[in-house]
Amino acid sequence: MTIESHILIIGAGLIGLCTADALAARGARVTVVDARPGPCEGTSFSNSGMIHPSQARSWVPGVKETAADLDAARVSVELAMRSRALLLEKIEHFGLPQRTSGCLQIQPDIETARQVQSVQRSIGVRTDIIIDPIESFGLPACRFPDDSSGDAQAFGCALADDLLARGVCFIYGAQDLLIRRAEDGFLLRTSDQLMAVDQVIVAAGVGSPDVLAQLSVRLRLNAVSGTAADFALPDDMSRLPSCPIMDAQSRSALTVFADRLRVSGGWGEIEPRAIIDRWTEIAPDLFSRLKPPLSTWTAKRPVSPAGRPYISATSVPGLWVNTGHGHMGWTLCAGSGELLAQMILNGRQDDRFTFAG
Repeated sequence: MTIESHILIIGAGLIGLCTADALAARGARVTVVDARPGPCEGTSFSNSGMIHPSQARSWVPGVKETAADLDAARVSVELAMRSRALLLEKIEHFGLPQRTSGCLQIQPDIETARQVQSVQRSIGVRTDIIIDPIESFGLPACRFPDDSSGDAQAFGCALADDLLARGVCFIYGAQDLLIRRAEDGFLLRTSDQLMAVDQVIVAAGVGSPDVLAQLSVRLRLNAVSGTAADFALPDDMSRLPSCPIMDAQSRSALTVFADRLRVSGGWGEIEPRAIIDRWTEIAPDLFSRLKPPLSTWTAKRPVSPAGRPYISATSVPGLWVNTGHGHMGWTLCAGSGELLAQMILNGRQDDRFTFAG
C-alpha cells in the first residue's frame, strides 16, 4: 500500500497509540478513534507500571503449561525485549522519570523459585533468586534484571500529545460506532462523524470482537478483570522496595510510584480487597503504616486463548487486529505497534501472532 492511504485505528489505549506512533513515523496518515473522552482511559489507566518480558507465560490459574504454551511465551518474550527497548527510548525522549531496572516475583519457597528460574531461562528470560528484607520483604523471589517499569498512563498521555502535534487526528467520545466495507475501503460512522478510510486497525481491547463482528469477522477473546488500589506514600520512605514486586500466588503487584503506592492485578478480581489482604500478609509492617486507599479501579483485560497477542491481517482486505495482550499490554505495546506498521507499510511477513479469522 502507499503511505498516502488513510489508516483508522479503533482504540486510544497503549496498543492503539503505539501503533499510531509507528505508522506516523513511517509517513502514514492516521486517525485514532475511541469511545472514551481521552487517551488511556481503559485498561491502560491504572497499570502496575511493569515492563516485564519475564511475564510472557500464561497467568491463567490452575492450568498446566504445555509445550505449545512455552512456544507462545518464547515468541512473546522476543517481542517484549524489542518493545522494552523502544519504550525506554521513548520514556527518555518524553523526559519521564527513569526507574530502577528489574522486577521481582515472590515465590512460595526456594524450591519453587528454582523451578521458575529453570523454566524462565528456557524461554530466554534471565532470572536470579534473592531473599532480601526490603526488596522482597524477606521472602524468596525471582529477580528479572531485564524487566523495567514506568508510569503507563503518563506515557500514554505524553504519546497522545506528541502524536497530535505530529498531525495524527483524534476523535474521542465516539459513541455508537458503526463500520462497513466500502468499494475502496471502509466507512466509519459515529454519533457525529462520517469518514471514509482505506485501512482499519482494531485495537479496542475487550471491545475488539464487537467491532470485528460488524464486518463478519469472529475473534475469540477472554475478558478477564483486574483491579487496583492507590495509596498515599507512607511517611517513612526508607524501607520501600526500589522496583516493582509481583506475587506469584495472587497474580498481583506492588509498585512504588513517585507520588503513590499501588497494588494491582489479580485474575478475575472485580474489586481490590483480596489483593490488598494478600499484600497486607506479605508486608504487614508497610501496610500498617498506610492510610485507606485514595482510589480503587477495576477493568477487563483482553486475553487471547492462543497465549500470545493477535497482531495480524484478517480475512477482510485492509482490516487488521492488534489486541489480546492480556497482562502484557504495557510491555508489548511499542513492539506490537512497530510490527504491525511494518506489516502494513512494508509488507513484512510474520506468522508468530497470526489471527485466522
